[in-house]
Amino acid sequence: MQRGFVDLHVHLLPGVDDGPRDLDATLELAGLEVADGIVTATATPHVASLDVAEIPARVAEVNAALRDAGIPLTVEGGGELAARGAARLSADELELIAHGPAGARWILLEAPLDGSIAILHSAADTLRDAGYGVVLAHPERCHPLFEREMQGLRRELELGSLAQVSSSSLLGLHGIRARRNAVRLLAGGHAGLMASDAHGRRRPPSMTAALAAACELGLDPLEARALCAERPRALLIEGLCPCGQASDGAAPANGAAPDAGGGYVAGRDVSVVRRVAPGAAAPSLTSR
Repeated sequence: MQRGFVDLHVHLLPGVDDGPRDLDATLELAGLEVADGIVTATATPHVASLDVAEIPARVAEVNAALRDAGIPLTVEGGGELAARGAARLSADELELIAHGPAGARWILLEAPLDGSIAILHSAADTLRDAGYGVVLAHPERCHPLFEREMQGLRRELELGSLAQVSSSSLLGLHGIRARRNAVRLLAGGHAGLMASDAHGRRRPPSMTAALAAACELGLDPLEARALCAERPRALLIEGLCPCGQASDGAAPANGAAPDAGGGYVAGRDVSVVRRVAPGAAAPSLTSR
């Protein structure tokens, strides 16, 4: 239950953003990822912090260092794209931060911490128009998405975006509002997957603890594990079509993402939550 995780959001590249300052710090963070049960990670630097063309070479350098250090973590290239920067990247640059097979490529789009959801919607539309599916990074930290019965978030889910909840939010690292929003996503069946958004020792990966917290909330243990393992793995292998369809063309149910392999569902399986009903008061989580 606590091994084989796939982390699709971690700031692992050295010296490019607010993640590890150098290669030694990168190796330390990679060791923390492995200790947390993670076997595959995508390096997702803030795209505005570096030349996107450098990402493949930087990822290759990290993988070589991991092999030399005997750290069993596989790293793939990617990026966390700020909403305000979506229209600034060329077609080639978008490809360098995208994941998934041809015809089902997707990009990690940051839900803005300043709450600018109009800009987020515009950026997501731009990516979809360019042929990419959208995975929203830490939407629980963008509080306006949850106003008016989650109108802003529901708009994105209905257009096929997937909500990637940060494990650190579920554990209370980003405050009570983000924690409550994360619980609401899980309780309503709106969470497509979970990721660490780890930056280093001060914000380490916490997938194992978050899985346990999700089970404490009443999520079925296998479903909780799927958020950390099977679902993100399916995204890398199967991909996500721009409209939220699986790569086999199956239509989404109730505006949510369909099965994309490995039991991949998002936004529609509410039955797995046994003790937290949509609209009910969110239970508190013990700070860790």
